[in-house]
Amino acid sequence: MKTANLSTMGTIAASILAASCCIGPAIFVIFGVTAGFMSGLDFMVPLRPYFLGAATLLLMLSFWRLYLKRPDCRCEKDLKARKIARGIFWTGAAALLFSASFQFVLIHFYQ
Repeated sequence: MKTANLSTMGTIAASILAASCCIGPAIFVIFGVTAGFMSGLDFMVPLRPYFLGAATLLLMLSFWRLYLKRPDCRCEKDLKARKIARGIFWTGAAALLFSASFQFVLIHFYQ
């Protein structure tokens, strides 16, 4: 389970990195605060597709390890760890979905 958790945590980290270029300024704009210092994160905009791709690959690896691969044992400890890992997996999936779509949602929110 440690490898499944590790790849899922990588998904969450890559999703946060993919969203870091734009989510900070968007939050400040939503609350009506200007923050000129946030424009320093513009250097990450060209890296966003790579972070999203890495997050997608890590999420697919986690899915394979959690749902398609046979478990090593069926002991109670392993079943509990698998349940926790699946919860972390779905958190990572939500983070990836959010980081991939929040720009489109904000565009429609402000129109």
